[in-house]
Amino acid sequence: MVEPTSTPSPNEATEPGIPAALDPGHPDYNARDEFAAAIRQIKGLLWTAAAFSGAVNLLFLASPIYLIQIYNRVLPSGSVATLIGLSFALLLALTTMAVLDAARARILIRAAARIDRLLSRRVFQAVIDVGAKVGAGRRNAQPLRDLDQFRAALAGQGAQFFFDVPWMPLFIGVLFLLHPWLGFAALVGAAGLIGLAFLNERTTRADNKVSQEAALRSYQFTDSIARFSDPVHAMGMDRALERRWRADRETMMARQGAGSDRNADYASAIRFLRLVMQGVMLGLGAWLALQGSILPAAIFAANMMLGRALAPIEVAVGGWRQIEQGLAAGRRVQKVLNAAPVRPKRVEPPIAGADVRIDDVRFVPPTAKREALKGIDLKIAAGEAIGIVGPSGAGKSCLARLIVAAQSPTKGVVQIGGLDTRHWSRSMLAKNIGYLPQNVGLFPGTLRDNIARFSDCDDALVVEAAMRANVHQMILDLPEAYETRVDEGGSGLSGGQRQRIGLARAMFGSPKLLVLDEPNAHLDADGEQALADALQYLKRQGTTIVLIAHRLNPVAHVDRVVVLNKGELQLDGPRARVFRKVKTDLVRSIAAEPVG
Repeated sequence: MVEPTSTPSPNEATEPGIPAALDPGHPDYNARDEFAAAIRQIKGLLWTAAAFSGAVNLLFLASPIYLIQIYNRVLPSGSVATLIGLSFALLLALTTMAVLDAARARILIRAAARIDRLLSRRVFQAVIDVGAKVGAGRRNAQPLRDLDQFRAALAGQGAQFFFDVPWMPLFIGVLFLLHPWLGFAALVGAAGLIGLAFLNERTTRADNKVSQEAALRSYQFTDSIARFSDPVHAMGMDRALERRWRADRETMMARQGAGSDRNADYASAIRFLRLVMQGVMLGLGAWLALQGSILPAAIFAANMMLGRALAPIEVAVGGWRQIEQGLAAGRRVQKVLNAAPVRPKRVEPPIAGADVRIDDVRFVPPTAKREALKGIDLKIAAGEAIGIVGPSGAGKSCLARLIVAAQSPTKGVVQIGGLDTRHWSRSMLAKNIGYLPQNVGLFPGTLRDNIARFSDCDDALVVEAAMRANVHQMILDLPEAYETRVDEGGSGLSGGQRQRIGLARAMFGSPKLLVLDEPNAHLDADGEQALADALQYLKRQGTTIVLIAHRLNPVAHVDRVVVLNKGELQLDGPRARVFRKVKTDLVRSIAAEPVG
């Protein structure tokens, strides 16, 4: 039998050429420092950008030097040849400066892209892994957006502040060489601008933080409403939901507006101070020229250098929000990476059978305070088909997620084929386990993609899985057959169709263990029959089947039934015997019809 291929997870195996600091198998790897390690990997690019920044700032001196030479050499001598030579040299310097400035921007863009290549796969996997540790309502792709925000800040104009500001002393020093009073005036102006920039950051920090948090809550709330818009329309909830949404929206707008107002005020004050300082420099230079302390050309040269010295501070005020938000996003990315450490590459032992052993398992779901499962002991032989039944809230779905390693028990051990599920690699799960959750979770793409679990495989394997699940003809009846596209969650398909496609996905690749959670919740009579036929086929193939049911009719196809109630295992045995012993009120709570 041809096994479906699966892409190695970045949490288990590193790609060729990955730096040692990001390789979990290397002694230099530090799980708490992955983001910083990625930054160190672009150190060469950052040093190159810094060198180009130095060259750009040095070449800027060509303009004031040209001005001084015009006044001191060309005008007194009247030499056109000297003017042409100086002009050509200035043009060459300015052209080189423009090329280096563009190159610096490109280097920072490539540094940001390098960060993405180093971390995006890890962050993507961390989003999936963290999802198992938090409640369903807190699962989102925000860490990837945070990575993009940091990347945009690194490649943006604001980041160039860090490369230009170290050269401020150069221009101030040149002003001191022209005359100490000019240097002192520039120093006072720079200190004033830096002080205003610092006050701007301090006074807008709280508003920016509250605004970002409110915006994040607003976006998440809106995403949830968009996903579940049907009950909103059906029950007229839009007005009430709008009031809840607007509370966060208005908080965001109010604090964002307050922060923007302060930022605009400080930006205007900084521009005003810069213009005042340039006026002071002209006036002071004129006074020194009248005193004979400097040449007249130095007046304009000093003004040009002052503008260049103070420019990074003005840029910082305009781009500081992007820088601050980028740094905060980077810290959030590291927090997520810490919460989902890299799985070391493991030896993958062969799994002969899919027997399941659950020893004294206790489980507290994320965000919950009480145990959903209490001391569960259960053994399932390879090739056995069992049904797990119980009322709502009994812990059935929690047990299903533990069996397929979607979550880990709070206490106890879950083994498949004699191996703790914590030690199962992604590729082992892909080859051996099929899972149909209550919320099927189809992804944007074609039906073929979803059934194949988005792996690269022969079409024959996809058709084979569909035929086993008895959905092949249903798919052919659709307008685009296997190429029919679905959106997030499988929108465009009925609930029963989504469930049947999910069953085909679970059966893809002939898994040794199949866990089905409420597989008939949305099925009609034809779907029920297709499910029954699929279960009979799997039993003949020796597949270990765990069927979670709220109603008893699908359990008719298993040999053994386990009854859960309030997180505890109440009964376990052959189907007929368990149904004879089960209490009448419990039967009514889990059966749509009386049990014969």
